[in-house]
Amino acid sequence: MNKLQQLFNIKVLIFTLVFTLIFPYLSVILPVANNSTAYAAELTNKDAYKGVALFLLLTLITKYADGKESVERGQVETGEIADSELRMLAKVIHAEARGEPYEGQVAVGAVVLNRVENSGFPNTIRGVVYQKGQFTSVKNGQINLKPNKTAYKAAKEALNGRDPSKGAIYFYNPKKAKTLWWLSTRETTVKIANHTFAK
Repeated sequence: MNKLQQLFNIKVLIFTLVFTLIFPYLSVILPVANNSTAYAAELTNKDAYKGVALFLLLTLITKYADGKESVERGQVETGEIADSELRMLAKVIHAEARGEPYEGQVAVGAVVLNRVENSGFPNTIRGVVYQKGQFTSVKNGQINLKPNKTAYKAAKEALNGRDPSKGAIYFYNPKKAKTLWWLSTRETTVKIANHTFAK
């Protein structure tokens, strides 16, 4: 669990505790339509244990489902994919990660390929890249820049199975991300230079 997620969880816990402690007093201060008092049903230890067990079960199911989202990629010969798909992967690497270290560029390519294999995303490189709202470079037009040799090399390495992102399906720059609140709830797999990679 990364620091941002821990901080978010602590804030939620504090808010919940404060609200729980203050709410009974608010009901006294605020005007009520009638003066009838509502009482909670009696809670037995058995009911409490059932609630805790259900909570733990749902937590385990969620963690298990999250762990199954990412599928390990095998090696893909670059001759087996269309030149247009290789070019598209190189374009997104160049547009999203130029200026980042080579390792980070390969990781961005790996994220795209991890998404291709994930049932929650389109099943082609082009489909993943142009999925609405996913890549800033598509929105701002930088996807149309001509990729350099390094981007092609990184694309080929990602296609050959290298995954420095450690199975990530998201990446972002914490200093620039507009949806940082949501991204910070995802499990961080690795940080490479300015990018954080997550599942």
